[in-house]
Amino acid sequence: MNQDKTDAIKDVADLARLNFDAQELEVFALQFDKMLEYVGVIEQLDLENVEPLLHVVHSENVFREDVAEKSLSTAEALANAPKHNDVFFKVPKVLK
Repeated sequence: MNQDKTDAIKDVADLARLNFDAQELEVFALQFDKMLEYVGVIEQLDLENVEPLLHVVHSENVFREDVAEKSLSTAEALANAPKHNDVFFKVPKVLK
């Protein structure tokens, strides 16, 4: 295996906080080679008259109208809370 490829894979793994043994590095090197070959095939395509896309699938806003509706009362909202007082949920303190 090419030492430069191994070093590059180790650098990426270090950034992701991953550890790989020599066999795993070999497998990843082969997989990266295949990906780069595929990118090479794509680079050979004639895309001169192809317009760039923002998204592969055209989609439209599917949100509903924002209509005010009746909401839960305080008692209903607190009904299933494991800890609460008359107005608020009680949660563990997260700031010191």
